[in-house]
Amino acid sequence: MTGLTDRIYGYFKEQQVVSFATVEGRQPRVRPMTLIRSGDEFYMITGARGGQDANKLRQIRENPRFEYYLTLEGEKVDGFIRGMGETREVEDQGTREKIYNRIGWAASFFLTVDHPDYVLMELRHDGFGFREPDTKEILRA
Repeated sequence: MTGLTDRIYGYFKEQQVVSFATVEGRQPRVRPMTLIRSGDEFYMITGARGGQDANKLRQIRENPRFEYYLTLEGEKVDGFIRGMGETREVEDQGTREKIYNRIGWAASFFLTVDHPDYVLMELRHDGFGFREPDTKEILRA
Protein backbone atom coordinates (compact mmCIF):
# COMPACT_ATOMS: atom_id res chain seq x y z
CA MET A 1 0.00 0.00 0.00
CA THR A 2 1.03 3.57 -0.57
CA GLY A 3 1.08 6.27 2.08
CA LEU A 4 -2.14 7.71 0.65
CA THR A 5 -3.84 4.31 0.69
CA ASP A 6 -2.78 3.86 4.32
CA ARG A 7 -4.35 7.25 5.13
CA ILE A 8 -7.56 6.25 3.37
CA TYR A 9 -7.70 2.88 5.16
CA GLY A 10 -7.33 4.73 8.47
CA TYR A 11 -10.83 6.18 8.00
CA PHE A 12 -12.58 2.82 7.66
CA LYS A 13 -14.27 1.23 10.66
CA GLU A 14 -15.14 -2.44 10.99
CA GLN A 15 -18.62 -1.55 9.62
CA GLN A 16 -20.01 1.53 7.92
CA VAL A 17 -22.98 2.23 5.69
CA VAL A 18 -22.05 3.37 2.19
CA SER A 19 -24.02 4.32 -0.90
CA PHE A 20 -23.28 1.34 -3.17
CA ALA A 21 -23.77 1.56 -6.92
CA THR A 22 -24.44 -1.22 -9.40
CA VAL A 23 -25.76 -1.11 -12.95
CA GLU A 24 -28.93 -2.61 -14.36
CA GLY A 25 -28.66 -2.46 -18.13
CA ARG A 26 -27.89 1.20 -18.72
CA GLN A 27 -29.45 2.40 -15.45
CA PRO A 28 -27.29 2.99 -12.34
CA ARG A 29 -28.79 1.68 -9.08
CA VAL A 30 -27.65 3.09 -5.74
CA ARG A 31 -28.57 1.58 -2.37
CA PRO A 32 -27.32 1.74 1.22
CA MET A 33 -25.13 -1.24 2.08
CA THR A 34 -22.92 -2.11 5.04
CA LEU A 35 -19.25 -2.16 4.09
CA ILE A 36 -17.29 -4.54 6.34
CA ARG A 37 -13.54 -4.20 6.83
CA SER A 38 -11.48 -7.13 8.05
CA GLY A 39 -7.80 -6.18 8.04
CA ASP A 40 -7.04 -5.07 4.49
CA GLU A 41 -10.04 -6.91 3.04
CA PHE A 42 -13.53 -5.54 2.43
CA TYR A 43 -16.83 -7.41 2.28
CA MET A 44 -20.58 -7.01 2.00
CA ILE A 45 -23.23 -9.47 3.09
CA THR A 46 -26.29 -9.65 0.88
CA GLY A 47 -29.13 -11.87 -0.26
CA ALA A 48 -31.51 -11.13 2.61
CA ARG A 49 -34.23 -9.62 0.41
CA GLY A 50 -34.85 -11.80 -2.60
CA GLY A 51 -32.25 -14.39 -1.70
CA GLN A 52 -30.02 -15.65 -4.49
CA ASP A 53 -32.34 -13.92 -6.98
CA ALA A 54 -32.14 -10.45 -5.40
CA ASN A 55 -31.89 -7.67 -7.98
CA LYS A 56 -28.56 -6.40 -6.66
CA LEU A 57 -27.03 -9.88 -6.87
CA ARG A 58 -28.26 -10.29 -10.43
CA GLN A 59 -26.79 -6.88 -11.30
CA ILE A 60 -23.44 -7.71 -9.65
CA ARG A 61 -23.25 -11.07 -11.40
CA GLU A 62 -23.91 -9.43 -14.77
CA ASN A 63 -21.37 -6.66 -14.10
CA PRO A 64 -19.08 -7.13 -11.08
CA ARG A 65 -17.77 -3.53 -11.22
CA PHE A 66 -18.79 -1.37 -8.25
CA GLU A 67 -18.44 2.08 -6.83
CA TYR A 68 -19.41 3.29 -3.39
CA TYR A 69 -19.39 6.62 -1.60
CA LEU A 70 -18.61 7.08 2.09
CA THR A 71 -19.05 10.51 3.69
CA LEU A 72 -16.36 11.53 6.17
CA GLU A 73 -17.75 14.09 8.59
CA GLY A 74 -15.74 17.27 9.02
CA GLU A 75 -16.09 20.28 11.30
CA LYS A 76 -16.65 22.69 8.41
CA VAL A 77 -16.52 20.61 5.21
CA ASP A 78 -17.25 16.90 4.87
CA GLY A 79 -14.77 14.71 3.10
CA PHE A 80 -15.36 11.42 1.30
CA ILE A 81 -13.98 8.14 0.14
CA ARG A 82 -15.12 6.88 -3.22
CA GLY A 83 -14.04 3.24 -3.63
CA MET A 84 -14.11 1.38 -6.93
CA GLY A 85 -13.21 -2.07 -8.17
CA GLU A 86 -14.72 -5.51 -8.70
CA THR A 87 -16.73 -7.84 -6.51
CA ARG A 88 -16.46 -11.59 -6.22
CA GLU A 89 -18.61 -14.06 -4.33
CA VAL A 90 -16.76 -15.74 -1.48
CA GLU A 91 -17.07 -19.52 -1.52
CA ASP A 92 -14.40 -20.25 1.12
CA GLN A 93 -16.29 -21.61 4.13
CA GLY A 94 -13.73 -20.37 6.65
CA THR A 95 -14.01 -16.79 5.42
CA ARG A 96 -17.80 -17.02 5.28
CA GLU A 97 -17.90 -18.23 8.91
CA LYS A 98 -15.38 -15.62 10.11
CA ILE A 99 -17.40 -12.71 8.71
CA TYR A 100 -20.78 -14.19 9.74
CA ASN A 101 -19.58 -14.64 13.33
CA ARG A 102 -17.98 -11.15 13.54
CA ILE A 103 -21.05 -9.30 12.26
CA GLY A 104 -23.71 -9.59 14.95
CA TRP A 105 -26.67 -8.68 12.75
CA ALA A 106 -25.95 -11.41 10.16
CA ALA A 107 -27.77 -14.05 12.24
CA SER A 108 -30.93 -11.93 12.26
CA PHE A 109 -31.09 -12.23 8.45
CA PHE A 110 -29.62 -15.73 8.00
CA LEU A 111 -30.21 -18.45 10.60
CA THR A 112 -26.91 -20.18 9.86
CA VAL A 113 -23.73 -19.56 7.89
CA ASP A 114 -24.95 -22.30 5.52
CA HIS A 115 -28.24 -20.53 4.77
CA PRO A 116 -28.68 -20.60 0.97
CA ASP A 117 -29.45 -16.87 0.82
CA TYR A 118 -26.33 -15.80 2.75
CA VAL A 119 -24.07 -14.36 0.09
CA LEU A 120 -20.71 -12.88 1.05
CA MET A 121 -19.15 -10.54 -1.50
CA GLU A 122 -15.50 -9.50 -1.38
CA LEU A 123 -14.76 -6.03 -2.74
CA ARG A 124 -11.42 -5.84 -4.50
CA HIS A 125 -10.46 -2.21 -4.87
CA ASP A 126 -8.53 -0.91 -7.84
CA GLY A 127 -8.85 2.77 -6.97
CA PHE A 128 -10.04 5.43 -4.58
CA GLY A 129 -11.10 9.03 -4.79
CA PHE A 130 -10.49 10.80 -1.48
CA ARG A 131 -11.02 14.17 0.11
CA GLU A 132 -9.95 14.49 3.70
CA PRO A 133 -12.48 16.30 5.92
CA ASP A 134 -12.07 20.07 6.07
CA THR A 135 -9.89 20.17 2.95
CA LYS A 136 -10.63 20.95 -0.70
CA GLU A 137 -8.17 18.79 -2.64
CA ILE A 138 -9.45 15.55 -4.17
CA LEU A 139 -6.77 12.87 -4.31
CA ARG A 140 -6.61 9.61 -6.27
CA ALA A 141 -5.08 6.37 -5.08
